[in-house]
Parts: sequence; C-alpha cells; structure tokens
Amino acid sequence: MSLLLVLGLLAALVSPAVAQTWTACNPLNRTDCPRDPALSTGYTWNFTNKLNDVVWNTTAGTLKYGSEGAEFTIAKKLESPTIQSKFYIFFGILEIHMKAAPGKGIVSSIVLQSDDLDEVDWEWVGGDTTHVQTNYFGKGNTTTYDRGAIHEVNSPMDTFHNYTVHWTAAKIDWYIDGNLTRTLYYGDAVDGKNYPQTPMTVRLGIWPGGDPGNSKGTVEWAGGPVDYAAGPYSMVVKQMKVTDFSSGKEYEYGDKSGSWQSINIINGTSPIAAELAKPPPKPLSQKWAELPNTAKIAVYSSVGGVALLALSVLAFCCIKQRRAGRKEFNIENSKFTTEQNNVLAMQSQWRNKSYQEVRST
Repeated sequence: MSLLLVLGLLAALVSPAVAQTWTACNPLNRTDCPRDPALSTGYTWNFTNKLNDVVWNTTAGTLKYGSEGAEFTIAKKLESPTIQSKFYIFFGILEIHMKAAPGKGIVSSIVLQSDDLDEVDWEWVGGDTTHVQTNYFGKGNTTTYDRGAIHEVNSPMDTFHNYTVHWTAAKIDWYIDGNLTRTLYYGDAVDGKNYPQTPMTVRLGIWPGGDPGNSKGTVEWAGGPVDYAAGPYSMVVKQMKVTDFSSGKEYEYGDKSGSWQSINIINGTSPIAAELAKPPPKPLSQKWAELPNTAKIAVYSSVGGVALLALSVLAFCCIKQRRAGRKEFNIENSKFTTEQNNVLAMQSQWRNKSYQEVRST
C-alpha cells in the first residue's frame, strides 16, 4: 500500500474535514516530494457520466450519477463523499455548476489545494439557505480565521449556480453566476506570504461539520449538530470546467520557499492531457453508420446465412421429431391393438367355457 493512500486513510479516520485538506508530502519540509502531474490544458466534465479514474480519484465514499449530475450524499455517520483530481493547475480557472447540500451541520465544499497547503475555498453551510462562504489559506497557516467572507446567493440548495475562481499570480477573483463577488490581491495576504501561489489539485466534497466528534468550534461554525435521521443530504454537481494557465508535463518545487517563482515547469506532454485528448467510445449506432457499404453487405449476408442455417436446423429437427413421434405412435398403437385383441380372445374363451359348463349341467 502506497504512503499516499495510507495517509489519506488516516486523514479520513481523523476527520472528514481533514480528509479534504491534507498533503502526502510537503515540499516546504522535504526535497524528495514527487513532481505534480500537470493538466496543461482546459477541459469540461459533464457529471451526468462517470468520471475517468485515470483523471480523478474518489478519496472517500461513492458518487451516484443521475440526470442532474453527480450526487455527493451523506446518509449516515462518518460518510463524506469526496473526489480529488490527479492533475494540478498552476494558476487557472475553476468553474463549477452545482447545488449545495441542505441540512444543519452539513458542509458542501469546493477546494483548490497545493502540496504545501496553499488553499482557495467555496463552502456552504447546510443550515444557511441564502449565503456561500469564500476563504483562502497560505502554507497551511491557521493562526487566524479572519480571511473568510460571506456572500448572498439565491437558493443555493435548490438552484444550480455557477461558482467560479479565477486565479493568477497577481490576484484571485471569486464569481457567482458571472458576477464578481470578491477579489484578493497578492499583497493583501501578508505581503504575499499567505497568498495561494503553488500548483493545486481540485477537490469536491461534502462532510458533516456538525458531527459530535468534531471540535466545538467546528460544530458551531457548521450550524450545529447533524440530524442524521432527517437525511440523506446531497450536494449535486452538474458540470465543471478547469483551465490550467501553465503548460508542460509536470510541476516541480525548486526550493522550500513555496513561492510561485520557485516552481519549475517540466516540458513534455502531460499524461493527463493525453488521456483527456482520447476520443470518447463510439456508440454502436455510430460505429455501424461509419462502416462502408461492402462491410454492411457482408454483415447482412452473414446474418442472413446464419438465420437460414438456423431455420434449416430447426426444420430438420422438427421433421425428425415428427417422424420419431409418428414411429413411436405406430408402435404404441400396435401394442394397444395386440393387447386389445388378446383381451377380446380371452373374454371369448371365457364366455364359451362358461356356456359349455352351463349346458353340461
């Protein structure tokens, strides 16, 4: 079992919130962290279809795919469906169309996070049906919690909205349905020290912030204890578009500073981009339409030949069965006639014998 998987499982056991904000190797502390696979392109995912396992990792729970999109559902204690991209973006755009989950103590979240714990968030508290929260962290610094902001939004649990983050080296813009909601400039984050600026993965999930096992402050922030009996509670994601502003195969930390200038872009073709460039599997109707006429005629002939052969075999079996049945009938009928004649002869002999005995007396 890989170290990455072990750490992920341990994080999930500690707390659903921690499971979404953890790192397997922090390049601020180590120099042997693996390079980050780049997206190096733009792509749109339709969440009515199952996500590609080569591109996405389900780190907790399972998703249910429906006509509206993917459902991230909490039905009982300790559930926390979460997905994480296997790719990283080094500045870019994240656009998600979704409905947040209702329910006191239930938290829906969109997170951009890096290996050194730079972070950009959208979060919805299920008991608040008119607002969404934005937040950011730099290098995992949680010494203060005054970076968050609260924004009005119309029916976030009942209506699909477009939540977008536009992230550059100079600033971060948060948009709701195309309307600018918040801007964070590089210098506003402790002169850039706490500004999110290193390659990030995309993480989507829902977690019970109001679970009694969480800290008192977390439960209060989430709106109070979760009433699991009143569930299930579902966040629904319809569509997501991600654009990576950098290009290349991988991203590498050049030192332990955690600055965007220290990130090296490794040239080459990203395996994630190559996977996304593959054409989707063609439906049978399209495959048939693309066949040349000669191939179609051959298929028709083959099918016709098979059908004719099947009919011939069926006819032969019917005739054979009919003949066998007739033969069996004749044998049985002959037996019946013989037995009937024997019975009649015995009856005649018995009557004659009786008649002779009567006359002799």
